[in-house]
Amino acid sequence: MTIRRIAALINPSARHGLGAGAAETALGALGAHGLDVTEMIGRDATHAQELAHTAARSDHDAVVVIGGDGSIRMALEAVRGTGTSIGLMPAGTGNDHARALGIPIDDPVAAAAIIGAGHERSIDLAQITLADGSTSVFGTVAATGLDALVTERANMLARPKGQLRYPIAAVAEIAKLKPFHYRITVDGTTIERDLVLASVGNTRSYGGGMQITPDAIIDDGLLDLTLVLSGSRLRLLTLFPTVYSGKHIHRPEVEQLRGRKIVLECEPAAPIYADGDRVGMLPATIETLPGAVTFLVPRIPSKESRAQT
Repeated sequence: MTIRRIAALINPSARHGLGAGAAETALGALGAHGLDVTEMIGRDATHAQELAHTAARSDHDAVVVIGGDGSIRMALEAVRGTGTSIGLMPAGTGNDHARALGIPIDDPVAAAAIIGAGHERSIDLAQITLADGSTSVFGTVAATGLDALVTERANMLARPKGQLRYPIAAVAEIAKLKPFHYRITVDGTTIERDLVLASVGNTRSYGGGMQITPDAIIDDGLLDLTLVLSGSRLRLLTLFPTVYSGKHIHRPEVEQLRGRKIVLECEPAAPIYADGDRVGMLPATIETLPGAVTFLVPRIPSKESRAQT
């Protein structure tokens, strides 16, 4: 595909603090590749999504997100179903969409070159439906239980900046954690477990490279589910570091499932996060949306693509 005109959607907070420099660098890299860039900055998240919706239905060749996973999720909602491709200029905390797609995280020049090359790939999404019927989509991982509590605490931490927030938040939450009783239905088969977390992955990682669902493939039409059974706090503390490499799946307290439709219920009620943003409270139904969006990606498929399996 030939990419000439792009709409650059910038995180509403991207011009404050460190984000300002990241946005300017990304815009400069895109311009250096000869792309005609329309800069779009929302007043808030809702306005930014409206801008993305408008851009996806205009004569732009692609909508390029300059931001992190939350900004990308906002764009996914707006772009899905339009046929407009999404490009990524990673400028967030986790950047797990970029990891899954093989897009350089710390090299805006290389990321801009990928956009300019115009190589497209259809990618799966997942849709969450809550008890009130409201829906939302995500691209990476939906987290519940300990996962969601850690994300919630990390999002509230003013310091440290970046990925260090997650291990600090995890230690704090593990110290006071009580298990949840889950009822889980995967493609019609129901199980019940006492768990500390249940995570549903369309991709392998969340939280800046934590490989919670390390076997997930972004274009196989399936969702991967990782369950961690309740146990001692000491065992959880020793398990946590192994998530970065994906080796936690070899521990006896970890169970993996896979399917197209997953229903999560639990007591007590727990929040669910997707792409690092709070979506609501369980119960929730999560379904795969095969080939729902098109991204601009490197010509060599990432390890999370079916083309590499």
